[in-house]
Amino acid sequence: MLDITAKAVADICNANDKIELKSVIHSAVQSLGFDSFNLGSEKTAKGQFMTDPTLTNWSYDDLVAYERNGWSERDPLLDYAASSGAPLHWTHATWQAQNRFDYLEYVQSSGLVSGVTVPLLSKPDQISALTLLSWSAREHHKDVTQAAAILGMVATQRAAAIGLISGQTSVGSAKYRSLSPLQREILKWMAGGKTNTEIAVILGQTKRSIDYHVIEILKKLEVSTRTQAAAIFASL
Repeated sequence: MLDITAKAVADICNANDKIELKSVIHSAVQSLGFDSFNLGSEKTAKGQFMTDPTLTNWSYDDLVAYERNGWSERDPLLDYAASSGAPLHWTHATWQAQNRFDYLEYVQSSGLVSGVTVPLLSKPDQISALTLLSWSAREHHKDVTQAAAILGMVATQRAAAIGLISGQTSVGSAKYRSLSPLQREILKWMAGGKTNTEIAVILGQTKRSIDYHVIEILKKLEVSTRTQAAAIFASL
């Protein structure tokens, strides 16, 4: 799961426009075991996730049918997306346990089997979230919600970087400025998915030197993994 997430972060960081970003997010979603995604950023009402998504691979007809059937007003996942809760991995059993038989009937009739909804950090008057959906019965990794949360955060920041949304000041920018020029260069290649050995060759350094700087980078950014460090780089 860590390798899959790291590759997804690297691919998203390298996306240069809306078409590329949509494509790499879809590939990342598939690698996590899901079929479709809906990313909504900087929305002022929960219904806008489906009426005006930032990025999605739902078809226009699917979005229209969803709205025509009135689900934007009664979809429990939209309520959850607008919350500040932890990522939710749901199955049919989730809606049975909550006595949401109307929604259970909807997802079953749509062929949906499971999904993940990730509320994302946003400004107080805005809502951001990522939803992943699966039409197949699959066993998902125990860390899939954490991976989806990282995916959502990086995708949102990349969307801001290429002008799809306005974005907000990155909380990691001050920490990034604490890095030396060499460490910033190393971080760039880390975000590109390069190993320490590969970075050493690219920069003409010893692997031991790169190993040391990577440890320092994680320490200065106050993160514990390369993937988290790459996510901060993507947010800049």
